[in-house]
Amino acid sequence: MPAINPSPTCGDVIDAISAYLPVLYFTFSRGRTELLADELGRQWDFLNPGEKNDVRELIRRAETDNPGLFGPRRKNLRRLLQQGIGYHHAGLSPLLKDLVERLYESRLVFVLFCTETFAVGVNFPAASTVFDSCRKWDGREFRSLLNREFFQMAGRAGRRGFDPVGRVYVRIDERFPDQTGFFQEEQVEPVRGRLVISPNTVLSLLHWKTDDEIKRFLERNLAVFQNSRESRQIKNELDGLEMRAGELTQCFCPDRGQPCCQLFRLKLRRELNQLGKRKRRHRPGTKERKEEIHSLMQTARKKCQYKACVDAERKVRRLEDRMHLLHQRVRQLEKHSRNYGRDFENVWRLLERLGYIQDRELLPRGLFALYVHVQEILVTELVFSGILFEVPPVEAVAILAGVDYQPGRDEQVVPPAFNLDRVVHLRQLLLQNGVPEQFCTWSPLPAALAAAWYEGAGFDQLLAMCNLQEGDVFSVLRREIDLLRQMERAAGQDHLLAQLVQDLRRALDRDEVAVMGV
Repeated sequence: MPAINPSPTCGDVIDAISAYLPVLYFTFSRGRTELLADELGRQWDFLNPGEKNDVRELIRRAETDNPGLFGPRRKNLRRLLQQGIGYHHAGLSPLLKDLVERLYESRLVFVLFCTETFAVGVNFPAASTVFDSCRKWDGREFRSLLNREFFQMAGRAGRRGFDPVGRVYVRIDERFPDQTGFFQEEQVEPVRGRLVISPNTVLSLLHWKTDDEIKRFLERNLAVFQNSRESRQIKNELDGLEMRAGELTQCFCPDRGQPCCQLFRLKLRRELNQLGKRKRRHRPGTKERKEEIHSLMQTARKKCQYKACVDAERKVRRLEDRMHLLHQRVRQLEKHSRNYGRDFENVWRLLERLGYIQDRELLPRGLFALYVHVQEILVTELVFSGILFEVPPVEAVAILAGVDYQPGRDEQVVPPAFNLDRVVHLRQLLLQNGVPEQFCTWSPLPAALAAAWYEGAGFDQLLAMCNLQEGDVFSVLRREIDLLRQMERAAGQDHLLAQLVQDLRRALDRDEVAVMGV
């Protein structure tokens, strides 16, 4: 895998690999994809006049169907696409992402700056891939890429029928010269199973499964299977290592560890040298220990084939190091393994306390939450508390937009024209009654966006109300539409509730947002 000179610009990188285009240039922030695309656009233009006309025609068709596709925030993208340069990330609207993808598939984009999501679930190969960095923010800290992450992206290099080999380049930042991590394909991390015991999980199991089926489900899921299999493999390896270590100890002479043993005397000399160092001279007991060692050294040395002992001890030490690592891994597995039966019982008891279940029978709240798959408890309480019926529809839309929403660090949205104190109070009551934070996640931040869209605002107006990107605003509205569909099904024979959520959904599912759902 070739390496680029330390700290090159993206222009330097493209200049060095210009014979191996198109290229997917991976970065790990949305802003950097746009920054690098602008930077390259000031230096390069990859399209001939005919290709530029093809790009303009595809853009014209897209804008005919969707006026304002680029909007004020994406005028630079229109210009860059006509130079054979693009960027792609989750902040773009679905329509813009689709246009960029079609241009790339048509071989009209030669350099595409993208985040790692471009490498997941789509098949867009390139002649080369470039990593702007091999460090990423994972939501908690900056860390090096996993082998699995690296090869997921690197694997896009090499087009079947066009490239005899795929080329992968890493831009090495001189501040982090070790960031490449020496990725090894044979060391790709396995995909780990993870079962989440949510209120819906418990309700569904109790409603549809017998006790025996529930027990099998909790004991035989992928996460438990993987942990159990790895634990068995480690135990088998430990047994083999311990047996091998036992065999090696048979090579030791009977006097091993005695003052007459040459190997033991060698250890004593090393200890004596350590005790003689300046920092240790005045430590308590040093003098006595030195005298003890000198006394032991007076014992007559015994002639033996001590090299056999040395060789055996070296091998035993390597085995012990390996066993130490395996024992550490066992402790990690025990620490991170989940007692799914206990988790199931805890959520079950919580639902009983809140009035969702009585023994195994689902009560009205439980029957409603059975069909809700996101923040089931919070959504159910919003309905059964009467809040959604007591506020105007526009406020109901605003409230539901915040369900399961976790704001980014710098996200800003204008506040709504009404307060949401009742929801804040309801959530506080749930927390006080023992509902875990992850079961009642809600934020007031997107409220004004959903309210404005419900009242007929255009998408450009929504963007003017916040610093969110188009894709994020789309996501807020589409997630709410999906939640409303779940609530409509959960309403069952409650025609008043079904009509309310249906009306809200239809008001939201329009124009650009409706297109996204197709």
